[in-house]
Amino acid sequence: MALGTWFLKKVCQKMNFIIDKSKYFIVTPENSSYYITDDGSLLFNGLSGDYSVLLGGDWRLDLVVDSDTGLCTHVQSYLPALSPTVICLNLPQFISGDLFFISEEKMIPGEGCHYNSFKNSVFWDDKKRILCFGDPMMHGDSVEFAKKTIATLNNNELVNIFMVLDELSVKEFPFQRLITET
Repeated sequence: MALGTWFLKKVCQKMNFIIDKSKYFIVTPENSSYYITDDGSLLFNGLSGDYSVLLGGDWRLDLVVDSDTGLCTHVQSYLPALSPTVICLNLPQFISGDLFFISEEKMIPGEGCHYNSFKNSVFWDDKKRILCFGDPMMHGDSVEFAKKTIATLNNNELVNIFMVLDELSVKEFPFQRLITET
């Protein structure tokens, strides 16, 4: 997790998200992927950002944004804090493009805010290796903004993020105990 982001108290005001189909800003390397650290943090080794949008008013899901452009670069999470509901998930139809976070407040590098209009729930499909944050039943415009990371917007509000984690070992997941018991 980005250092210091878990204690943010600021709630983003007058903000939304937009999709840019041009993929003008983002160049996701083919070798970029998710990995899990020894403490159970789910991190991404692709593009980096310097501003955190904590989704659902929680510190466990961090949407990383470039403070200069508003470009959403990736998602990171602290997996041991998750209690996912195990269900069958289907990815939405999506385009490849860029996702931008737009805020009337200046984004200062190293800071961030809470995005409380996001539903604070987690779902896992063990067979398909898909992790979903938010409401998986919400529909809208979906974009793959980072490798194997798909966000859905409904009226410019972020409603879910799907992450395909098929490259990770089953043994790496800190919540594997929950999955095998259900």
